[in-house]
Amino acid sequence: MTVQGDKRINWLLILQGWAMLWVVIGHSPLGEPCTGPLWETVLYRFAYSFHMPLFMLVSGWLFYRTRLAVSRWSYGAVLRDKALRILLPGLVFSLVAYALKIAFPGEMSRQVSLTAADVLHSYLFPYDNPLRELWFLVTLFWMFALLPLWRVTLRCKWGMWLSVALLVALWFFPLRTGLLCLDRVCTHAIWFYLGMVISREEYVERAFSVRPWLTVLIGVAIYAIGIYTLPIVTTAGGILLSFGLALLADRFLPRLFFSFRDYTYQIFLMGIFAQMLVKILYRHALGSWPYLIVWLLCVAVGLYIPVLIARLVERIPFRPLALCLGLRAPKKTK
Repeated sequence: MTVQGDKRINWLLILQGWAMLWVVIGHSPLGEPCTGPLWETVLYRFAYSFHMPLFMLVSGWLFYRTRLAVSRWSYGAVLRDKALRILLPGLVFSLVAYALKIAFPGEMSRQVSLTAADVLHSYLFPYDNPLRELWFLVTLFWMFALLPLWRVTLRCKWGMWLSVALLVALWFFPLRTGLLCLDRVCTHAIWFYLGMVISREEYVERAFSVRPWLTVLIGVAIYAIGIYTLPIVTTAGGILLSFGLALLADRFLPRLFFSFRDYTYQIFLMGIFAQMLVKILYRHALGSWPYLIVWLLCVAVGLYIPVLIARLVERIPFRPLALCLGLRAPKKTK
């Protein structure tokens, strides 16, 4: 991850690696979620309490730094860039999911058909797409498409905090339609916007990083309060906890998640397919293996098969292929 040229922000890389680890863990139950061992259920519920809002907040933080604070990108240029970066890979991998579900219908929990009406529905309602994770990409694209609104509201503090209040209200009273993920736009806009606020006000530099251990403790306390109050409080605690841990790791374990943290987007796009293969093998060939061993295998392939594929594609001088995998450009080989 780069911000302002080639300057890499190590704590942010660690934070992205941490968030992606929990995405993969959330996709790793070998059967129906919350029906396996207790430890798996605990990990699954912890993952889903904060990991996607954390990614949304990190995206907002980066968007402010790269498109609002210093960049002079036009609105059209931003939309073109994000369409190539987000919508194109989403389209490609949803087609891959279609092909797999049609080829192996007996192995899939959700069946699909190729009628024009069903295909149109799957793209208008991304949560019903064969690749259900597409909802996040569509929702994230909405956040970038709202750039003119963000520019206006972030000009002054009263507008910024009024927007925060309105977006919190929208989280409580979202639109009840899955059309183009508008319901999820309502519930995730607050996290993207808070990411921009944290970036604008430099809270990481001025507060979180001063005493990261205190940030961790406050995050744990807020998370615990949320368990007995509201999910939005739990999510806020999980996000704050994650920031604190990433900042601590930056001091003491700066290479944490080094093996996969540069490819979090590719893991998001492709990891689910590798994990699907492990789950099929578990049902047909690995059933006698210890559950924990197969679960760890599922996590490992979800993380590292996409990294392997991405690194191979980076060596191929064919830009369209790189774009389909969410890679900006193939690296030049000596």
